Amino acid sequence: MVTADEIESLIQTNIGDIHKIQIEDVSGGCGSMFNVMIVSDKFKGLMRLKQHKLVHQALGDKMKELHALTLKLYTEEQYQKTVSESAEAADKSQ
Repeated sequence: MVTADEIESLIQTNIGDIHKIQIEDVSGGCGSMFNVMIVSDKFKGLMRLKQHKLVHQALGDKMKELHALTLKLYTEEQYQKTVSESAEAADKSQ
């Protein structure tokens, strides 16, 4: 069984330069399915496939224990843009 703490530790250690990380176990507690959001400038200039590969490599052998891993990966700039767009949309709906 993989835990969210193990995933976070591996990502922090093997990728580094993490501005924000959120990990949610969506497997019902069995540790096989996770939603992961990472903000890191290590993703800057990388195509989406290379970004995902970087995370998979960071997780190493733990990847074999996972059934599903949903990744949302952003650079700091992309994340700030996403946050501000969400805030603007929320303001317009009120």
